[in-house]
Amino acid sequence: MNDPRPGQSPNPNRTARTQSQTTPVRRRRSRRRRNRSVSIFLLIHQVLLILAGIGIGYLLGVHAGKADEKPVETQPPAVSDPVETEEPGDTTAPQIMGVNELSMFLGGTIAYRSGILVVDDTDPAPQLHVDSFQVNLSAPGTYPLTYTATDSAGNSTTVETTVTVREAPETYVDEAVIRETADQLLAEIVTDDMTKEQQVNAIYDYIESHCYYIADFDKTDYMQAAYLMMTENRGDCFGFYAISRLLFDRLGLENLSVTRMKNEVRTTSHYWNMVSLDGGETWYHFDSTPHLTYPTRTCLVTDADLEAFNELMPNYYYFDHSSFPSTPDA
Repeated sequence: MNDPRPGQSPNPNRTARTQSQTTPVRRRRSRRRRNRSVSIFLLIHQVLLILAGIGIGYLLGVHAGKADEKPVETQPPAVSDPVETEEPGDTTAPQIMGVNELSMFLGGTIAYRSGILVVDDTDPAPQLHVDSFQVNLSAPGTYPLTYTATDSAGNSTTVETTVTVREAPETYVDEAVIRETADQLLAEIVTDDMTKEQQVNAIYDYIESHCYYIADFDKTDYMQAAYLMMTENRGDCFGFYAISRLLFDRLGLENLSVTRMKNEVRTTSHYWNMVSLDGGETWYHFDSTPHLTYPTRTCLVTDADLEAFNELMPNYYYFDHSSFPSTPDA
């Protein structure tokens, strides 16, 4: 017979069952795959969200950290008010320079402030008071004279000296005549176009060439001595000093009188001048007395120049340096 064998013949029913049974399985598998994909996707999504959150948090933290790193504004230390300290006040008294013993004849006059220099380390114009109350120019005698200088701080210095008044000789000449004679002489010696230095040198040259030295000479009154020098061209160191002083006065040049102090080598006085060319700021020595043993031009010379001459003639220029202004070095 041509009927297939039961094991070999297709069975429609069986085939249908197998397909119907397989489809749900596939569906379940497909669903599980989808579920896994969704789960993986969700997991990845969650991881990405977590990483994003971490990144954002990090960035926010960095920004916040940088903000925290801004320099802290600090207040500058309080500056305390400076303590006012009082500077030490002026305690140095002024100096009075050029004070010498004065002498004159009856009938003469004294310019007490002439030849006097007052200096102070802080006050440019200290006050000078001259106490001549006891001086009687109408009677012979020796009278006390006091100079007192006071600065603006109240510091004061007092220097005492004397004024000797003597009977006038018959040869006494009125001072107005002496001043007129000096002006006439200056008209011959100096010219208006000369500098002050040239004028001083011209005076020195005139005295050196016209006046000669004598040992005996009256030292009572410098005005009378200057007149004799101008009219008779003779005198000792006092006469040379006197004519120089008078001519400086008539020219308006500040000048001082210097007297050598007696010492173990020099037992007699010597007289010379100090003169300023700039109104009392700078000073130089001027000695028109001829140096017979060691001819030297002592016109506008310095302290150092006098010391050098003292090497030749010991203590010739021996004086109190503290009582007179210092000269420039050269």
